Amino acid sequence: MGRKDAKYRSDKCLNCNTPLDISERYCHYCGQLNSTKKITISDFIEEFFSNFYAYDSKLRNSIISIFSKPGVLAKRYNNGQRFTYANPFRLFLSVSILLFLTFSLIEGNDRTMPKSSDFLDLKNDNDSIIASATISGKKETVTYKNFSVDSIYSQETLHKSSDNSYKKLKYTLTTFRNYHIEHPDKEISFMLQDLGFENNTLNHFLASKAKTFKTNDIEEEIKDYFYQKLPFLIFLSIPFITVIFWLVFYNRDINYTEHLIFVYTFYTFIFICFILFNLINLFSPPFQNFVSSVCSLLIFPYYLYRSLRNFYQLSRWKTILKLVLLHPLFMIAFIFVIFITFIFGIILK
Repeated sequence: MGRKDAKYRSDKCLNCNTPLDISERYCHYCGQLNSTKKITISDFIEEFFSNFYAYDSKLRNSIISIFSKPGVLAKRYNNGQRFTYANPFRLFLSVSILLFLTFSLIEGNDRTMPKSSDFLDLKNDNDSIIASATISGKKETVTYKNFSVDSIYSQETLHKSSDNSYKKLKYTLTTFRNYHIEHPDKEISFMLQDLGFENNTLNHFLASKAKTFKTNDIEEEIKDYFYQKLPFLIFLSIPFITVIFWLVFYNRDINYTEHLIFVYTFYTFIFICFILFNLINLFSPPFQNFVSSVCSLLIFPYYLYRSLRNFYQLSRWKTILKLVLLHPLFMIAFIFVIFITFIFGIILK
């Protein structure tokens, strides 16, 4: 005998006390099953799988719609067709959690930081600093081309060598890291004074971050760092990006929340792609780089274009114009979020 049988039905809902007719299987007010039967193990398992299947069906419908019909899920959800789709925010949150889990999987493939005894050919500051040369009475500035990331340089040497700010920052970070490896017991203030750097907040921040690098391949580590932080930055920037959509499409009869649902569905697609990138990275990092590059340059812009057309119902050329306008605004939003997180990183470090 199942819990839905007529013999177990009541004349009122056990959940909300709403009066019911014996013919009603479910409460017309709260939706609970109209049954007085004590729950058994089989009932409990059946209820679990029925609820799971209901959400699984919504999840499947949502993902199929996101990949096959860009922007349509958000359009239908805003129009009230919500029974067959998962809640966009819940779906986005679930995919975000899966994405962070895949990042923890690939983190095990990262190179570990070498110990001081294993550090290869770390040169002493005295024999590795490249000084300025004087030729025919004229001072010639030495470039960074002969610098080594495995060396320690003074602030004076880095300052005199070139006006290339990027390379100066690179060799400043490797200098701080190398110094920490050779002198792990020295305080940051002592190191800055020893190397001739000004003892200020920025240099303290750079020195503390330099200790966290696993190798002297600074560019690659920074790229990996921002790739892993990108979902978090996107998550923080979503309210600002939604404001951008609200302003760019101000003439459409769409409120902020409806724009937000569109943004959630768009970034759900992006995050699912990131999950696939991370899984590919476990087996073939070069192929992952190729796939992610193709998606970033071709697939993601086209997907956004199709999403805009389907959701906002604009003509082809108006959609392209809006798309061109959105890209620099996205960059401004990301830079703003990065700046805010950087400031809080200094304050809360």
